[in-house]
Amino acid sequence: MEKRIRAFQQLGFGLFVHYGPYVQYESGEWAYELCRIDPKEYEKKALSCDYSSFDAEKIAPAAKSCGAKYVTFTTRHHDGFSLYDTRGLSDYDVMHTPNGRDLVREFVDACRRNDIVPFFYHTTLDWHHPDFENDFGRYQQYLRDSVRILCENYGPIGGFWFDGNWSKPAQLWEDDALYKVIRQSQPEAIIVNNTGLHAQGAFTHPEIDCVTFEQGTPKGWCSGKTQPGEKEYMGEMCYTLCWHWGIAQDIDIKSMRQILEAYTACRRVGGNFLLGIFTRLDASQPLLHQGYLEAIGQWVKRNEPALFDAVPGEAEGFGKDFMLENGNKRYAFIHDLSTSGDHNVLPGAKKGYSCFEHVTQKLKNAYWLDSKTPVEYTQDLANERLFVKMEPFSYGQNWVIRVAAFETESV
Repeated sequence: MEKRIRAFQQLGFGLFVHYGPYVQYESGEWAYELCRIDPKEYEKKALSCDYSSFDAEKIAPAAKSCGAKYVTFTTRHHDGFSLYDTRGLSDYDVMHTPNGRDLVREFVDACRRNDIVPFFYHTTLDWHHPDFENDFGRYQQYLRDSVRILCENYGPIGGFWFDGNWSKPAQLWEDDALYKVIRQSQPEAIIVNNTGLHAQGAFTHPEIDCVTFEQGTPKGWCSGKTQPGEKEYMGEMCYTLCWHWGIAQDIDIKSMRQILEAYTACRRVGGNFLLGIFTRLDASQPLLHQGYLEAIGQWVKRNEPALFDAVPGEAEGFGKDFMLENGNKRYAFIHDLSTSGDHNVLPGAKKGYSCFEHVTQKLKNAYWLDSKTPVEYTQDLANERLFVKMEPFSYGQNWVIRVAAFETESV
């Protein structure tokens, strides 16, 4: 695996922040299109919006609070409005608003102050630019010029996350030229081009470093499992807390179990997890989302050794359970545990063992990452099997997923 792709895999967990004129409507990132907003009205509201309350320091610390290592930020979404200084390329950008601040610059600076890696989302579809429908070749030059500005004026960027190629036939896109712009100025940047809900995991171009799984776990895919001579590439699942990417009047939030199981399903196959959160005009998150981020962060902190550097190995679990490895360390992820306690208070803890196959080395020094207490297990080396006792959470706790840590006798 190429160095930059492995470095991306080690980031493991990111936040996806959708921000733009649409946050004023609180009706999702597709408000312009799906709420049938008059184009002139939307444009006027985009350019007259007062972005003075935007505070990028409300984004980067939110990422740190939940244990995320990177943030993907919408520099331009499908509405065509740029949150960066387009340097005369367009007058439909944040520099032509009353506030006149380069919000992408502020985002990047805040990320660096907080040791968060900045990634740029950039649309390839454009509802606003007339050339998108009338002169697609000229539009793609405009797109490349836009990306060149982002490549040359914000220092090293973690990567570019494109979205919208699904809007036109694949043969019409000039992807070779677009990706060349990035490789010339940002050779270490990860290139992602979202294939959408209906083509999850599709590998569409040799320069792509990471395939996408929008709102779906990367089933049937595993990092590094390519044919000899083929490029090893990453996978990333992007997933929302609610059902919109941009802030909306949506309180149908997913359970913490759903969130953590989606996260670990990604790490099981060596993929990354990109979690979409609501962001207000001032860049803050609603209280409900803040609470979720804090809880996720507590779980990540307890299990951090198993989440970022560890990768899939030969060992396999059953059902949701799986094992990762990092050098002489092994990490068994155990799901569907409950909390122990008196039968008058709790219905009873799940008992038994979680079985893992293809465990070829003798293990020792086993303990639970969340409590540092010993793990009960038995090992059948002749049949390469490991049996981990399903120890429930002690009364007063339930962290959804437990991770048992082991060491091997030899590397």
